[in-house]
Amino acid sequence: MVRIKNVVAVVLCMSLLAGINVQAAGISRKAEDYSAVFDADFYYNNYPDVQETVGYDAEALQEHFVNLGMKEGRIGKPVFNVRAYMKNNLDLVSLYGIKDLSVYYYHYIQTGKEEGRKAVGPSGGEGEIASFSTAYNVEEDRAVNVKLAASRINGMVLEPGEEFSFSKSIMSRTLANGYVVAPSFASGKVVSSVGGGICQVSSTLYVVMMLSSIPATERYAHSLHVDYVPEGLDSAIVEGVKDLCFKNPYDYSIRIDASAEDGILTVGISEAEDKAF
Repeated sequence: MVRIKNVVAVVLCMSLLAGINVQAAGISRKAEDYSAVFDADFYYNNYPDVQETVGYDAEALQEHFVNLGMKEGRIGKPVFNVRAYMKNNLDLVSLYGIKDLSVYYYHYIQTGKEEGRKAVGPSGGEGEIASFSTAYNVEEDRAVNVKLAASRINGMVLEPGEEFSFSKSIMSRTLANGYVVAPSFASGKVVSSVGGGICQVSSTLYVVMMLSSIPATERYAHSLHVDYVPEGLDSAIVEGVKDLCFKNPYDYSIRIDASAEDGILTVGISEAEDKAF
């Protein structure tokens, strides 16, 4: 049974800027045929709240899906999962953002299906909202900092409305705190600094935030191109100056999971049953 819970209005509402981006990309918010992403029987059988409020009426079910379900990221047909579509097509995430998830359904209907874009993927762990992995070189000094930063956000639980600061969570980047000197960016140049490499962890987390429809309250792009996440999905960290922050927008607790082993950094956000102390 698919569980859907409400998020704050900022995630569900479309901004004017998002509308401009969609129009510029040639995506219309209307469709005559929703069969690529919607099946009335499937939608009815998988959402008890829809059964109670709408009942079994194919036309009314489609209206609910189009006007509300798509914005909430509900699955209308097994062959299209909007979270999987976003994860498999991060170029679209850079373009459309997370203000209104319905644009991804329209993109798939109008062009994505014909282009052969992947719209499904393996299910994550129980309660998982989204996860993402990036690669790093275990032989480089920055690998120490990647593993350390990942370990310090691993297992963090946020209550509804609770704020998260990446910079504060991973502690000050000092030798005493276990960080080492490694390459980093500063004013458009490659330099060496204690903690170089932590931005791969923040950037991987930022991708997961986007896939989870969690807007950043603070986030900065790098001054140079990074190769571990797609353009527009990176997150630069400079202690005391630049941070990656967000508030838990869900009406339930969420947990951040992060691991860095054998050159693969994986970050995920899941539902959390109880707050860890």
